[in-house]
Amino acid sequence: MLAQRKDVAKALMSGGDGGDDLPGRRVLINPVELKPNPAIPEGVWDKLLALPSQTLPKRHARPVKRLTSLAHKLAVDGLLADAGKLAHSEMHKVLNGIRARYKTEIEAARKSAMTVEGKSLKADLKGGAMTFDDFLEEADYAVIKDAYRRAGRAISPDLATTYSDYLARHEGKTDDMETALMEAHVSIAALGLVPQVRETLEAEAEKLANQWLTRFRVEIKDLSDERQDVYRQIREMSANPMDVDLARPTSWMQATTIREANGTETPLPTFERHLLCDEQGLFPEDLNSWEGEVVRAELGRSGTVAWYRNPSRASQDSLGIIYDDGGEPKIVRPDFVFFGQQGDGTITADIVDPHGIQFGDAIPKLKGLAQYAERFGDQYRRIDAVAKIGDTFRVLDLKEAATRAAVLADLERRTDPWLVLQINGWPKLKRSSPHTPNVNICSAKCRWTR
Repeated sequence: MLAQRKDVAKALMSGGDGGDDLPGRRVLINPVELKPNPAIPEGVWDKLLALPSQTLPKRHARPVKRLTSLAHKLAVDGLLADAGKLAHSEMHKVLNGIRARYKTEIEAARKSAMTVEGKSLKADLKGGAMTFDDFLEEADYAVIKDAYRRAGRAISPDLATTYSDYLARHEGKTDDMETALMEAHVSIAALGLVPQVRETLEAEAEKLANQWLTRFRVEIKDLSDERQDVYRQIREMSANPMDVDLARPTSWMQATTIREANGTETPLPTFERHLLCDEQGLFPEDLNSWEGEVVRAELGRSGTVAWYRNPSRASQDSLGIIYDDGGEPKIVRPDFVFFGQQGDGTITADIVDPHGIQFGDAIPKLKGLAQYAERFGDQYRRIDAVAKIGDTFRVLDLKEAATRAAVLADLERRTDPWLVLQINGWPKLKRSSPHTPNVNICSAKCRWTR
């Protein structure tokens, strides 16, 4: 145990995922452009684009604006005729329901919108006395119009305009549309004063937009890459964490050389079978010691046909997984996806994520990966979380239901990543590769102990 704790202390002091010493002022230089690898089967690309990714909710999302923007794009692309009118029609129905549900609150708000409260001041210039009197006056149209505009900013100006017309036609006096429209403005001003109105409306707008994105998902995939990006951006405008499709990477700039602090330059290691490559079919990458061992082990597996260094940055070609960190949603981006080809030609995908256990977010990330495996495990052959303890690699097989249950249950009580990974009962296995390091696999028999 003492030796193990020394290893942890060394990892904390080194600062690297793989326990490597901090490199000092190292600089990656001499970038080259990487293009899609022509040796990779098209089935691998299809599998990559089918993998479910996730995106963070937008802090200042505007669901109604998102819905109307989506409707416009669907109409332009000929996927849904009169989508804008349909979107507003559905939102009119929602607002009608809200008016019925919150009738009492809206009536009180309407009275408030129709009156102006104030104080009058009377001053005796000779004697210096002053008196204040409260007064209530019926609001004029300028006051009502101002309240209507504020409500429009809350529910969206376009929707406020179309709903005003709707109310004037259906509830006002058709022989006096000007008065009917003024009454409609009062009704909308009242809606803007009831907080539940905006909350309910935005929830329904979010729901309808997501339904349309799901309904036209296949048709959107048939559009040009440029148009698909437009819909991807709309999907990511969500107020909630969303499942999104990956974009096919077309070009990366990748460094090829390390310049050390003393000025010496060393070419980066290169790897074959990456989805993007240089003119020689190779992928240069600065991997730490853990990552390098994992990549070499996985490429040494029989049947491995390709791999993908998942970008750590937020981008449309980066696989993201939501995790909860103290009540705040964040994104973890697994390091690698490996692709295998089975005997019948089927392409499989494996997530392999090696990272240090010394970091404070290691436990929340592991839980997020387990929850992702719970939802999307059928899309993968393996989902492995890897850590190196001493000279041994240990793997949590998150495709195993018992492993996921242990992660999600026991990690609630454990805050020390080192203790979490001290798991008894892991059967020792040698991976079927001459390059494979010593690996412990957590199976359904695993148990969590100190």
